[in-house]
Amino acid sequence: MHDLREDRDSVSTYECLRCGELVTTDTRPDACPNCGQTGSYRNRAMSLE
Repeated sequence: MHDLREDRDSVSTYECLRCGELVTTDTRPDACPNCGQTGSYRNRAMSLE
């Protein structure tokens, strides 16, 4: 269970799990602009536990 719901209408910071690139946007990125990995982002506001 997550401590924070992912709100699709607000701006969030996403982290690429492959290279660590950070992107701040209102939608989940499809691909990392730094390494090109697809589907590798996580919302940093979401708990890992």
